[in-house]
Amino acid sequence: MADIHSSAVIHDGAQIASSASVGPFCVVGPNVQIGENTVLQSHVSISGATKIGKDCEIFPGAILGGRPQILGATDEANETVIGDGTIIRENVTINGSSPGKAEPTRLGKNCFIMVNAHIGHDAQIGDNCVFAANVMVGGHARIANQVWMGGASGVHQNSWVGEHVFIAAGCILTGDVIPFVVAEGTSCSFNTLNAIGLTRRGFKRSDLKDIRTVIQAVFAPTDDELLFQDRVAKAREMFSDNRYATQILDFVEHPRNGRKLCPYKR
Repeated sequence: MADIHSSAVIHDGAQIASSASVGPFCVVGPNVQIGENTVLQSHVSISGATKIGKDCEIFPGAILGGRPQILGATDEANETVIGDGTIIRENVTINGSSPGKAEPTRLGKNCFIMVNAHIGHDAQIGDNCVFAANVMVGGHARIANQVWMGGASGVHQNSWVGEHVFIAAGCILTGDVIPFVVAEGTSCSFNTLNAIGLTRRGFKRSDLKDIRTVIQAVFAPTDDELLFQDRVAKAREMFSDNRYATQILDFVEHPRNGRKLCPYKR
């Protein structure tokens, strides 16, 4: 039987694994599922149709699965999914999906979300992401695996961020960010790889060289006569056997809800 503190409020219908722990003054709604070995420390509020995986730890003041912050929203089956092994620190808020959406708000496996961060409705966050204190992620944003965000950085609603991106502290993203780079500035741009993060994740020096080469060819060519779409097509031919190039070019050519790309700054 789950270890549930006597002061916790557990609504009928909630499904809590037998090895989970629910601390003092937590509130767990009727459509919530909590996985094995997950710990709710104290004063945690979980509502909506929220599913939390196993081996997670939720710190005091976190509010998960709440009504989306959009005009006219109601307490319907706002869905949220949080992956295994994720740590959510104090006062983090994660809003459930908006009405009629096929996908829940999603936070992946083994993420670390620090104090006061906010993840908006319908956002899709990948695995192994780290968000520092006061990070803001707008509704419908799509953030890929292994993205690290510095303190007080923000992602505009509907923006896309590729894999292995590092977003510097205080950066405000108003465009989509291709994989592998560092985004920085209050008017977001990139001009370098996330070399430290990529190296820590096992990328070789030759991999970094290949990534730099394709970025140079598309975003900072020595010959500026070709249009951007022509440079992308040329890069497809030049780097057809390089999986990292393919990943970048696929991101560039994806419709992404019509969002602009975060620009390269020379």
